[in-house]
Amino acid sequence: MAYATKMTRTGERDMSNRKPYRTAKQKAEAKRTAVRGEDGVYRSGAPVSFHRGGRGNAR
Repeated sequence: MAYATKMTRTGERDMSNRKPYRTAKQKAEAKRTAVRGEDGVYRSGAPVSFHRGGRGNAR
């Protein structure tokens, strides 16, 4: 089974997959701007944030 984070050799977490997430303001914006598509799914172009890359590098 694959985990969202893995441990490096030094015992620190490796957050290299950087999953997207939305802050409370971004969620509110997404709900406000969501449009229902032809297939019945709501979509929004609201901004999404990503976790910072490993070793403090923002990517």
